[in-house]
Amino acid sequence: MQTKFIRLLIATLMLAPASAGAQKIERAVLAFGSTGPNLTPFWVAREAGLYRQYGIDVDVVFFRGSTIAINALASRDAHFGAFGASSSVLAKLGGVDTVLIATATPGLLFYLVTKKEIRNANDLKGKKIAVSRPGTDSDLAARVAVQKLGLAEKDVNIISMGTDTERMSAMSQGVVDATVVTIGGYVAAQKLGFHSILDLSQANVPYEAASLITTQTLIRENLELVRRFTRGFVAAIQYSQAHREFTLKVLSKYMRIADQEILNASYDYYVGRVIPRVPYVSERGLQAVIDFIRQRNPQTPNVKAQDFMDNRFIKELDDSGFIQKLYAK
Repeated sequence: MQTKFIRLLIATLMLAPASAGAQKIERAVLAFGSTGPNLTPFWVAREAGLYRQYGIDVDVVFFRGSTIAINALASRDAHFGAFGASSSVLAKLGGVDTVLIATATPGLLFYLVTKKEIRNANDLKGKKIAVSRPGTDSDLAARVAVQKLGLAEKDVNIISMGTDTERMSAMSQGVVDATVVTIGGYVAAQKLGFHSILDLSQANVPYEAASLITTQTLIRENLELVRRFTRGFVAAIQYSQAHREFTLKVLSKYMRIADQEILNASYDYYVGRVIPRVPYVSERGLQAVIDFIRQRNPQTPNVKAQDFMDNRFIKELDDSGFIQKLYAK
């Protein structure tokens, strides 16, 4: 149903008249598969009119899960995607010509939260840890967390169980004993009486998480559209830093929450600490994603990060002084 909706949406947009002005306004669709605050610049660019400022009218469409969202890119129902690098890598290995062109969240930024009675690694042995789905960032985070605590994966039972909210609900009901969550989930977990025994952001694990993704086909066919979209995304990083209250309202809308404590913690963590001003895709971080996929599936071809990324658009903005000028305002 969502694919049919996107096709109808694109057809409607293509029939709509462009706004008057010197710059032709092009239409585009951005697909995203989660409601995490690591996607802040994508949403702010839409709500602040920054995509349109650079000549694009962008509709953002939510799909339940990055796997479904990336199918919109594969079918050309969407032009851009905002989701985890692992989904893009898996799609390309499966024959889709996806490519990462900017990062929103470098690093593996999860908390391992547990029931109060679990205080250390020894207490975690034999327990159930919930993740979203196999092969996702949360899946890797759980496995890395177990290793950082000095345990082997066989010492715990890792279970797939949906969103942060669904996983914490399972903890509350005693179905699982622990899970991995981002900052908003951590704040919510504390309110439920859970606590963290490991903050993976402190471990400095190389990783490429939420990213700006498109296809090689779109780059070949409409290079200028990709350039314009990237400008809007990069401008939104600066805009979100300079407009806290506006950005908090945007987060509330897209995260679908009103809890000001969670919203403020999400803003301070991602906008204040994590999202880089110059969002180059990290070759080392992307290679870590590929290596993780190969660990799970030894039949994965021997590929390199460079095959899955293209930093030319960020480099153009960096070399031209575009990014520097944003912060000189």
